[in-house]
Amino acid sequence: MSSSTETPDGNYAPESSDEELMLALQGGQDSALDDLMKRHKQPLYHFIVSYTRDDDISYDLLQETFCRVFTRSETYNSTYKFKTWLYQIALNLCRDYSRKKKLLSIMSLDTFFRSEENGSLHDVLPSDANIESLTEHRQTLKLLGKHIDKLPHKLKTALILFALEDHSQEECARILGVTPKTVEMRVYRARKILMQKLANNF
Repeated sequence: MSSSTETPDGNYAPESSDEELMLALQGGQDSALDDLMKRHKQPLYHFIVSYTRDDDISYDLLQETFCRVFTRSETYNSTYKFKTWLYQIALNLCRDYSRKKKLLSIMSLDTFFRSEENGSLHDVLPSDANIESLTEHRQTLKLLGKHIDKLPHKLKTALILFALEDHSQEECARILGVTPKTVEMRVYRARKILMQKLANNF
C-alpha cells in the first residue's frame, strides 16, 4: 500500500482506493472487506438481479461474491482494477446459477424498465418512444420483455453491462474477456434486433 494512504499505525486510510483496500485485505486487515462491500454492494446487486430476476437469489449471490473476494483475496493482482475482478466473480456465479436452474433468460423487463432514469431504455427503442406511451401499452411492454429474453446470451450480457449498468466498453471487455470492438458489435446487434422486433409496435 502506498504511504499516502497509510495511517501511522500501518492501517489503511478512509480514502484508500479499491486496490489498496485489497492489499490491506491480503495483509490480514479483514475490515477492508467491509469498506469494499459498502462501496460496491448496491450496483453489484442491481447487476446480479438483472440476471436472476429473483431478489432472494440475487442477495445470496451477492453474499457469495464477497465471500469469494475474501477467500480468494490472495489470487487478486493489484495491477488490475478491483471492480473488473469483482464483476468477473459475480458474472461467473450468475452463469453457474443459470446453468443449474436451466434458466431461459437472464434479463427481465422490470429491470430494464427501472433503467429509464438514466435513459438506457431509450437506447434500444425507436427515437419517438417515450415512457408515457410505454406505460399505456402494457401488452407492448410484455412483448419487449419477451424479445429481450430471447436475445442470445452473449448479446444480453453485453447489453446489460454497457447499456444498463453503464460500464465503458473497455470495462465490459475486461469483464467478458473480449475486445472492446466485440462489445461494441454485440451491443449494436442487440439493439438492432430489438428495434427490428418492435418496429411494428411503435
